[in-house]
Formats: sequence, C-alpha cells, structure tokens
Amino acid sequence: MSSLVAQSALFPRTIDEVVQIVREHRRIQIVGAGSKHAMTTSDAGPCRCSIAGVNGIVEHQPSEFLITAFAGTSLTEMQSALAAHGQYLPFDPPLAKRGATIGGTVAAGLSGAGRMRFGGLRDFIVGIKMVDGLGNVVVGGGRVVKNAAGYDIPKLMVGSAGYYGAIVEVTLKVFPQPKMQKTVSVTTLSLASALRIQSTLSRSPIELAAIDLTPEGTLWLRMEGESDAIETTTSRIRSLMAIEEERISVECIDDGESVWRPLDDGTFAEGNDRLVRVPIMPSRLLAVDSTLEELTVRRRYSVAGNVAWIVWPESRPVQQLDESLWHLRLGGTVLTGIVPNFRIGLRPSLSMVNRVKAAVDPDHRFVGRA
Repeated sequence: MSSLVAQSALFPRTIDEVVQIVREHRRIQIVGAGSKHAMTTSDAGPCRCSIAGVNGIVEHQPSEFLITAFAGTSLTEMQSALAAHGQYLPFDPPLAKRGATIGGTVAAGLSGAGRMRFGGLRDFIVGIKMVDGLGNVVVGGGRVVKNAAGYDIPKLMVGSAGYYGAIVEVTLKVFPQPKMQKTVSVTTLSLASALRIQSTLSRSPIELAAIDLTPEGTLWLRMEGESDAIETTTSRIRSLMAIEEERISVECIDDGESVWRPLDDGTFAEGNDRLVRVPIMPSRLLAVDSTLEELTVRRRYSVAGNVAWIVWPESRPVQQLDESLWHLRLGGTVLTGIVPNFRIGLRPSLSMVNRVKAAVDPDHRFVGRA
C-alpha cells in the first residue's frame, strides 16, 4: 500500500487499488480533482482518496451515442473525445475548464444551462460502477453485473457527494453536436419584466437551448441548430419583442461563449469567494432575488430561473446565507471556498439517505455530509 500513499492522501490508479484502499481503511473521504473543494473539506480524521488517477475513456460507441469513462476522467478530455466524432454533453457540466472530472460532476449532481432543453445529468446516466463500503465493485444501470439491494444506483449516486461509495466508472448517453450556436441578449426594464418575457417565450413555438437571467433584467437566450433555422428564430424573437408594450432591446452577442464561460471555467466566483448553487422555482425568483439584493451578493439565474448561482464573499460568514436560505425554505450547495458544511439552508430528509447508507456502506467507511 505504500506506493499509493503521498502527502497523507491515497492516489489509486486502478479500480482494484480503490477496492484495496476501501478494504484496508476504516474512514475514507473520496475526492476528485478538487474543482469543488468546498464539498470535500473535512477534519483530519478520514483518509483522503483521490480518484483523479483512475482516468481514461473506457469505451466510446459513436453509433450508439454512448461513452464510458473512468470516474477520474476530466470533462475536457471527454468533451474532446466526443467532439472528434461530432458529439457532445448537452447538459453543460459546470466547472469543466476548471478541471472537473465526470465522477466529481456526478457526485456533486451538477448540470448547466443546457439542462433546460435536454434534461440534467441524471437523465444522461446509463450506468455507474462504484466500490461500496464492503469493498465490492457494484454496477448499476447499463452493463449490469450486479445491483445493490434493488436500488437504482446510477440515480442515487447523483449528488451523493461520496457518502455512499466511490464512483469509479460512468456511462453516459451523448447527443450530436449542433452545427451552430448563437446567443441573443434581451434587455428589459427589470427582473420582473424579464420573467414576464420568459413566460411569453415559453408559450411561443420558439425553441431555445438555454435561458439565463440577470438581476438587472437581461435574458440570455441560446439557440442551437442549422444556420438558417437560427436566423429564423432570431427574427421571431425580434418580432415578438417588437409588440411588447415596454421598450425592449434585442442584440446578438458576437462572443456568445463569453456569456456561458464563467460557470464553465469557474471565474464567476473568483479567488476564495464561495460559489453556491440553489435550486429554485421561477415563481419564487422575485422573492429570492429580493433577499439576495439585501445581502448585496452577485448572482445570476440559470435554466430559465430554476437555478440560482450565487457568489458569497470570502470575507463574510456563510452562516448568513445559510440562515437566509433556511427562512426561504430553500437548500443550497457550496461548491468552492472553505466552509464548515457544504450543504446550507434547508437540508434533505435523512430517512432515505440512511436506508441507502445502511445497504451500501453498513460500516460507515465513507465520510460525507448527507
């Protein structure tokens, strides 16, 4: 085992080495590449086991639109392999350019703006291979060898934060890469106006790949497809906005990637500020934004107002945001920065969590925060 130990951490290179580590250590914290380090901050007690070295594309079947990769494989490596065959991950996994791995993305349960049209990460997982708390290799979903206690392992591992076991391999379905992308900004007078316009767009036949909103009242609309179809959609948006009673500006953004890049490379929250993800409902967005405005924090709303991305300054205790979310009856996940607990606000029910934990990790080897 000495070959696996470096700087008080373990760095396995194969699934067999992960199995060996689990069987020989009493308390283990599974980590990836560290792009979401707030989720893996803990005391010095557990042994840290980085899965980043268990990486590489296992199998890519372009004709079947499936890709299988070891959990430590970076999203950028997967995206490059897919792009070579004209395919991509349409759910826009965040923090890809920050070095995020596919295993860490599943463990964090993260999806980006593309979830609006194509569904989230959970909808793309075909199968998962994990090492449970007894050191057994468990496979769920596609390529099934064994299932654990009848649970839907692939779905349960989404957002599990390493609490149930070590994800070592993931199989995803993928989509054909669009021939063209275009981003249009629609500037309104307020966030309330932007939400009204968003509702108007949702009732129209206009098909959009992504919608993000700013607190100031700007909508960013992303279109994907053939060039002619995108130009037709842009014209329809302009025509629809022209009949609105208030003054609305519609502009094409030359560098559309600049709109979506901050969540891809992590620059939306710079330095040691905390990047926080909060699922919400569009119907509650104005109330949520009012609270965040009082807290004077940077934020943007993604997936047509279903997700709030918040930047919480390093200089302010995260407990303040924790309490505010609790009063709003919302729960959030802190992804970056140093925090006592990455789960803030309203916590999920532990009844199901405890049942799954008892089934796949009865000795509580894996450290995490349910």
